[in-house]
Order: sequence, then C-alpha cells, then structure tokens
Amino acid sequence: MEACKALRWAWQPLNDEDKQMNADVIKGKWKQINGRIKERWGNLTDDDLNVAEGHSEYLAGKLQERYGWTKEKAQDELRDFSSKL
Repeated sequence: MEACKALRWAWQPLNDEDKQMNADVIKGKWKQINGRIKERWGNLTDDDLNVAEGHSEYLAGKLQERYGWTKEKAQDELRDFSSKL
C-alpha cells in the first residue's frame, strides 16, 4: 500500500493538485517520516508503523491505545505532525 495514505486525512489541501503533490512527497519520504513518527511517539512499535502504512485510522487507533487519548486528540496530534512535514 502507499505510504502516503497513513497521513492523508491530516492534511487539508486547497485543491486536488496540492493533495496529490503532498501525497507524492510523503510517499517519497516514508522512511524519514517513519523515523519522525517514532521520535515523536516512541510508544508506537515498528509493527504498529508497518501495519499503519496506508491506514490512517489504524495509526490514530494505535495512538489512542498506546497513549490513552481520545480519537479527537489522536487526530489532532497527527494533524499537527503532518503540518510540520
């Protein structure tokens, strides 16, 4: 699956062209992004991230599980993270 799908809900593009450009950037930098995710949320395992690749809801669910956050908090955290990419 495409690595970029893991964060696609968190970025609010202005149009479809911007959305595709961001998706391509994320896909091309998945290993770096993976490392940044691990730095920010060290409670996530490599297995969590491997499964989450392409599944944004799964990643948010794992953040909820590992940190005891609400769904909204997990989504806010991911949105904040993606805004800094």
